[in-house]
Amino acid sequence: MATGHAPIIPLDEQLRPTWLFGNTVHEGCDRGGYYEQAQFAEQYGSPLCIVKLGCWGPVVQCNVGKRGWMSGIGGCPNVGGICIGCTMPGFPDKFMPFMDQPPGSLLSSAAVQTYGRAIHALRKFTQASLNKVPSWRQQGTSPGQH
Repeated sequence: MATGHAPIIPLDEQLRPTWLFGNTVHEGCDRGGYYEQAQFAEQYGSPLCIVKLGCWGPVVQCNVGKRGWMSGIGGCPNVGGICIGCTMPGFPDKFMPFMDQPPGSLLSSAAVQTYGRAIHALRKFTQASLNKVPSWRQQGTSPGQH
């Protein structure tokens, strides 16, 4: 790239490679589904979303959750820790005190409570209807006999 023999890779506003910093930690987090259903951990060790325990993943740009640290494994929230924003400009000052709920997440987690619980309930309803053996598949019947 420096000699003009290869194309320049896409960069973000901070001149970081977009393939590394184009998405948020949250977008690749194993716990992301819990966030959208308003299921937040109240203590460490829970599999639920840890944003209320101090995780900055919804706003921090880094793909370590998808890429992993070593051999595809890792990403702070994926292994039980909070994202503290170590890949962001202004770290650590902008992200302290660690382990306090990020200010922006107070509003966003309150907003997700409104629709997240409804989404969770609807998914449970659909799940319950899908976790039944169809009548035509029960012993002694065929598709034409229900």
